[in-house]
Amino acid sequence: MGVAPDAPFTRAWYNQSMTISETVEVESKFEVGPDIPVPSPGAFAPLTADEPAVHDLSATYYDTDDLSLTRHKVTLRRRTGGDDAGWHLKLPSEAGRVELQAPLGDEVPPDFVAAVAGLVRRRPLAPVARVDNERHVLTLRDSDGRAVVEFCDDHVTTESFVPGGSAARWREWEAELVDPSLDGAVGHLAAVASACTDAGATASSSSSKLARAIGALPDPFPRGASPVRDALVEDLHQLLDHDPAARRVTMVGVHQMRVAVRGLRSTISSYAAELQTETADTDIDLAVLLEELKVLAAVLGKVRDIQVVDVRLENLAAEFPEDIVSPETRLRLRTELDAEERRAGHRVTAALGTDRYLDLLDTLHRLVEVAGSAPSAATTAGEHGRAGGRKARRESEDVMLRGVDRQFAKFTKARTRTERDLEALELTLSQREALTHVVRKRAKALRRNVSSLQEGGGLTVAPLRTACQRLHTVLGEVQDSVTARMWIRRIARRAESAGESTFGFGVLFEHERGFSERTLAGFENDAATVTAAYRELSESRRAARRRKKTTRKKGSTGTR
Repeated sequence: MGVAPDAPFTRAWYNQSMTISETVEVESKFEVGPDIPVPSPGAFAPLTADEPAVHDLSATYYDTDDLSLTRHKVTLRRRTGGDDAGWHLKLPSEAGRVELQAPLGDEVPPDFVAAVAGLVRRRPLAPVARVDNERHVLTLRDSDGRAVVEFCDDHVTTESFVPGGSAARWREWEAELVDPSLDGAVGHLAAVASACTDAGATASSSSSKLARAIGALPDPFPRGASPVRDALVEDLHQLLDHDPAARRVTMVGVHQMRVAVRGLRSTISSYAAELQTETADTDIDLAVLLEELKVLAAVLGKVRDIQVVDVRLENLAAEFPEDIVSPETRLRLRTELDAEERRAGHRVTAALGTDRYLDLLDTLHRLVEVAGSAPSAATTAGEHGRAGGRKARRESEDVMLRGVDRQFAKFTKARTRTERDLEALELTLSQREALTHVVRKRAKALRRNVSSLQEGGGLTVAPLRTACQRLHTVLGEVQDSVTARMWIRRIARRAESAGESTFGFGVLFEHERGFSERTLAGFENDAATVTAAYRELSESRRAARRRKKTTRKKGSTGTR
């Protein structure tokens, strides 16, 4: 992606600025009527409550004109009042929500803009809502006097600045962990939540005050116009969902973003014929777009592979006693892989910070806009009642099935060539792994197309989806083993140069080699299962067509 080799990187990049802090937000939210009393301090036992404190808070929320931050569960606000006045940026994460805080100022902190650059895409950020809150706070402590849960009774007044927005008032309760890493904290939060519901509160139906203030978000790309467009929208949405986490080089963020990138490549490749027609009058070059996605996937893949290998080898080493895989060997593995992950993460954050990446996102948005724009007979007929609607659905299904057929043809070609070479040639393990890796990629692309098909209408979809997933998973384990052995060899050479014993590395290498040998032994059966499942789908398609013809004949006979 044209990244600079010396661009700054740290796992928490924003810690480069000493004025920015990070917390993980784990909370429960409740809707409550205006007259329901707050639970008594005794209701929170065994936690004890401090004297209540009252804060008058006012927050202005910022977003793009199409509410891209809100749509992807990101919150950016400038808040005054209370003990945490300043700029707050909340990002989704596996453990809860990561909240970044910066001092109060008139402009959005540049680091915050950089953290959500993929969602903003050079567009201005402007106020979309104001939330004023009279907050009554109880700090709940355990028997050791440690603050565990902060209980808030919020009296909220909001004003929405989006078109059609209005003012609103409500009351809600929040229970938030002070330190999610504290032993027993989650259990205490659950107990406080139970006390809230016992007092008459109900679980909140809205994810945040902002979401409630703004209301339902319009879909920028309504579904149903085209199955290809729907597939592109889903993958683009997933890519953007995980963009902030990928910038922070979290394992889930990088993995899910790479999955989305590969999904986009697969969809564009599978339906290139349809998309070529729809992009003919635009500046979108599908070949260039596919190449850009390939480069991005490779950048993400480097760090993802190291993350997987790190976990894999740490778990594998733990299975052996220390006289087989020594502490020195374990330390060398951990040190080397951590350093490599930092370097690879450096490249990810640098790549996602380039204009080249933002240009790629702009092109993907334009592609989604034009996808499904070509007129079709089914669409035209759909304007004339139920029969036209059925015809549109059939045409949509046929488009997706053509994509499945194209990917299966590629899968079959790769499988046939691989099985021929495996049988006719005396191949090394690495050569066999390379051949089957191509089949794995074809099985993965086929699975993606199959996943777009809906069950029903007589189609037998599930067996093919399951067979592709099985083959992809099995061969994926082989590829992880290939990558692990590459790193074992590389790190063992460094250890040898440093005068360290490499016996443990040899043990780990041979274990991984044996694993790959055993796993590949069942390759032909798993690949054959995919082919059999595709034939089952094809037969169900033919049977469905025969039933439709019979039904039409009976209908035409009955109307005479």
